[in-house]
Amino acid sequence: MMDSENILLTMNAPFAIWCAAGQDATELARAAGMAIDNNVGAVSVAPGDVMTIWPWIENKHIQILPRFYLAQTDIDSVSDLTQEINTALKSGADGAIVFVGADQLSELVNQVYLIRDDLFFNKSAFIGLDVGTVGPFEWDGIFAALEKLRADGLVLALTNDTGDASDFVGRVYAALSAWNNSNMNLYFVLGTNRTRIEQAMRLVQSMRPELVDKIKFFVNI
Repeated sequence: MMDSENILLTMNAPFAIWCAAGQDATELARAAGMAIDNNVGAVSVAPGDVMTIWPWIENKHIQILPRFYLAQTDIDSVSDLTQEINTALKSGADGAIVFVGADQLSELVNQVYLIRDDLFFNKSAFIGLDVGTVGPFEWDGIFAALEKLRADGLVLALTNDTGDASDFVGRVYAALSAWNNSNMNLYFVLGTNRTRIEQAMRLVQSMRPELVDKIKFFVNI
C-alpha cells in the first residue's frame, strides 16, 4: 500500500481508490480510512464488497462504484448483469462501472437503455473501456452509444502497458478529440504509474479544460 499512499500524498491530482477483489474486511476498512483521510471522491470495489465497505464511508460524500465485466460470451445474458447491478445498488452502491469491449458497447446499450432510469434511479451509470484496445476511428460510435445510454461517465483503463507500443498518449488524444458531452465524467484506471497520470492530466488540461473538474484517477489498493 506504500506506493498508493505515496502517490496520494505527493501528486496534485484528483484521485479515487480502486480496491482489488478478494480483500478481507480489515483491508477494506483500511482503504475506507485512506479514502476519508485523503478526501477522495470515489471508491471502486468488487460487487460483493459493497455491503462491507458501505458502513465505513456512509455519509462521507464518497461514491461507492462496484465494477462489472461483460465478457463477449455474456452479451446475450445482460439480464443477469442488470440483476447483479440492482443487488449492488440496493446494498449501498452509488452507481456501477460496466467494463465492456468497444465492439460490444452498442449491443449492451441497446439492451439496457430502455430500463436505464429504473435500474439507475438516482444512481450513476459508468461505462469502462480498455483504452489500449480502442482505435482512433471508433470513438464517434462509442460516444453515440454513451449518449443513448445517458451515461454519467466514461472510465478508461490501461490494462496492458507496453510502454511506447501502447501509444497511450495517442489513444487518449483520440478520445478527447471526439469528446462531445460536457456533462459526463472521465475517470482513469492507471494504477500508480505517475507518468501515465501526468500524461492524461496534461492532455485533459490542454484539450478539454472543461473536464478538469470531472476527472479522477483510480489508485490501486
